[in-house]
Amino acid sequence: MDILNCQTFLSDLGEILLHRKEELKCSASTIRMCKYHLNRLQIFMNINGFEFYTPDIGVLFLTSLKCRKGSQQKKAEYVALITQLNDCLIYGYFKSYHCRKIIVSTPTQYVDLENQYLKWCEEKGNVPSTIKNKKSAFSKWFCLLESVGCSSLTEINPGHVTGAVLKEHYTGNYGYIREILKYLAQNDLVKDDLSILIPKQKREYHLPTTYDKDERKRLEMAPDRTTSIGKRDYAIILLANRLGIRCIDICHLTFDNLNLDDSIITFEMAKTKEPYEIYLLDDVKSAIIDYIENGRPAIDDKHIFTMHRSPYAPISRNTIYGIVSKVFRQTGIDTSNKKHGAHSLRSSLATDMVNTGETYEQTRKVLGHRDPNAIRHYARLDRKKLRLCALEVREPSGYFERFLNGEVKL
Repeated sequence: MDILNCQTFLSDLGEILLHRKEELKCSASTIRMCKYHLNRLQIFMNINGFEFYTPDIGVLFLTSLKCRKGSQQKKAEYVALITQLNDCLIYGYFKSYHCRKIIVSTPTQYVDLENQYLKWCEEKGNVPSTIKNKKSAFSKWFCLLESVGCSSLTEINPGHVTGAVLKEHYTGNYGYIREILKYLAQNDLVKDDLSILIPKQKREYHLPTTYDKDERKRLEMAPDRTTSIGKRDYAIILLANRLGIRCIDICHLTFDNLNLDDSIITFEMAKTKEPYEIYLLDDVKSAIIDYIENGRPAIDDKHIFTMHRSPYAPISRNTIYGIVSKVFRQTGIDTSNKKHGAHSLRSSLATDMVNTGETYEQTRKVLGHRDPNAIRHYARLDRKKLRLCALEVREPSGYFERFLNGEVKL
């Protein structure tokens, strides 16, 4: 990678940076703040006699900030600015720092088939997230078939299927591939049902990860609520810990979902597409209000929870996982062989409700499960009711009794 121009004026880089932010539809306040930061950097360069910008000058500027008083958020904004300027210098634009998956395109001859298959999936009730996964699996599968020499449905044979499935390293797609092959056979697009060649992966069962009340209380106390980020993290943890809201739904929460007058949150659940309404506990309501009024960046975005550095995008599930994991580390809670993301707080709440006498139906409604049988997952941890099912231990007899008495040896 060659730097575009080793003698580049900051004003020229600034124009590239601001144009890129406009392309990304950053808010007016974000662009205004970027101009302010660029002006501060230009003043630093003028004072120190630097005519052209280089990454080394960016490092010197950030080092000078460490010696000054100022919020961590403000310093983080300058770090983002220098990183973006360096990208503009090297690439001609600043890159996005969010991880992006490699997109596999469906071979041209299968595009119409893909649309028909996805429409069929939609008609049978698959939610958008499932259809998205199936679209990805469909594209990848037919690319794999092409890689083993099968370029049309008329050519497909057991050898092609076996060869392609051996190249599919993600076993989670096996179920989708099996359904695709069944769909082809049921619609007479292939001669034989080759789905039987796809291995069936039996999912290993794990009990839900849970943490006791004391541990969950320590998690709530961990965020530093004197900082804007701490206020945000505290509100997010309460939503997951006290109300059991899924992290994807926390990400999607907007101001339209909040009814602070009646202390209610209403939204459509991302997983089930079912409407959901829950009462805001006083502590949760206070935390959200405190964040909105005293911690949230002043940006034009409908989402309640956002990142605290440019371009101030809405938080993602990965962000929430990072927040909760960080709090676990801060509290020193033992997470050995246990999950420690936001979903572990949701499962802990469900288990606590079941163990304290709440009915399974009430617990199901709080969690927002559509399937009445879904709560059986947590019923396995209902210790009081499980004890009622325990069988009495029979008195030893016969050979086993003589073994226990030392009369015989194995």
